[in-house]
Amino acid sequence: MRITRRELCRALGTVAAGILPLRGLATKNAALASSGPFGKPEFMMTLPDEEAESLAAEHESYLGSLAPVIRSIQQEHGFPLAYDRRGEISAKEWSRRGRASISSGLAYLPASVPLDVRLKHRVSRAGYELHVISFAGTSHYRIPAFLLIPEGKGPFPAVVALHDHGGEYYFGKEKLVEIDPEHAALTSFKKTYYDGRSYASDLARSGYVVVVADCFYWGERRLTYTYPPTNYRQAIAGLDASSERYVSAVDDFLEQRTADLITLLGYNGLNWLGIVSYDDMRAVDLLVSLPEVDSRRIGCIGLSGGGFRSTYLAGRDARIRAGVIVAWMTTLPTTLDLAEKSHADIFDSYVVHAGLDHPDVASLGAPDCALFVLNCGRDELFTAEGMRLAVERIRGVYQNLNHADKFQARVYDVPHLFNTQMQKDAFLWLDRWLK
Repeated sequence: MRITRRELCRALGTVAAGILPLRGLATKNAALASSGPFGKPEFMMTLPDEEAESLAAEHESYLGSLAPVIRSIQQEHGFPLAYDRRGEISAKEWSRRGRASISSGLAYLPASVPLDVRLKHRVSRAGYELHVISFAGTSHYRIPAFLLIPEGKGPFPAVVALHDHGGEYYFGKEKLVEIDPEHAALTSFKKTYYDGRSYASDLARSGYVVVVADCFYWGERRLTYTYPPTNYRQAIAGLDASSERYVSAVDDFLEQRTADLITLLGYNGLNWLGIVSYDDMRAVDLLVSLPEVDSRRIGCIGLSGGGFRSTYLAGRDARIRAGVIVAWMTTLPTTLDLAEKSHADIFDSYVVHAGLDHPDVASLGAPDCALFVLNCGRDELFTAEGMRLAVERIRGVYQNLNHADKFQARVYDVPHLFNTQMQKDAFLWLDRWLK
């Protein structure tokens, strides 16, 4: 039975803590399996056939016999642009080359256009004013966004708040901001992943200008049709648009289209992350343009897919002075140890990883960007070893540059989420470096 990312993410909200010790078995199993092309791992030879088969089914890599081959090829190649392989070049030159390789891999540099910010309307909220706006991403599209301006006299520090992936596409920017009235599906989503909080609104109340934009394929930028396909019409037939079932049906359909999106973008010389990361940097352009913002004090923050986006924004954009990455930090080769399909629908540009691992991308901002990584100890989207190695990789860069104080990492005994305590810790980090 094929499990979708949406189903896995929903399951993570209730997964038990007892699964953690099994990660060691999964890693050991994968390592032993690589010792021979056809035989079972040695430790399983001593188990009864039924028990061995059960363990293999539960802990074997999702790619089975192909995983050891992929692992071997990757280990021979490595990540040649990693910090510890920079040779005699300076850290500054290493960062420049790393950022250039990302730009080359993303292969997305459209012609620059004016921001052309348009205000749709504004609403006064407790402690801040909400501006519903849009701005030009390129000459081809506009980006809908919420801009939150705190009460008081600026200029203020500012944050790009990056909404998650979650396999939940119906909403984008609304996931992080107080909405009145709030759709029942949105309320449920926030309760599961954010302790029911709208953390972008909390940041604005604490004195930050915050921009939250719809990512490409989410919210107002999600896939829609003039003439919907039959299976889409059937999926939502008879459902009330105000119901959770309706939103879930739309999300399920959009989830099924991500493989087509990735393929057809490639056929057109594009990739998903190229658009996503460029648009996130356009959000920084927006903040820098505002008189209410102190352009020397800009940060970024995000959970899950938002954490992935935060990694690239902090790594690529020198204007980001503090970054928070929540529940998306791992060494990428360790994802071969996962037993379930987990990352097939993520926005990524795989050419980038010919040179850089995921933590390498984050560390490109060192030491100017103060970085905080929050990992979830019961997160089934990654291995414990992958998260640990990634943190060690980034910490090593900051230590080597004599700025160990500008990197912090914590593991929380929770599944894949960003709860109240984590949010408080993240806000303290932003306050330390931006206020």
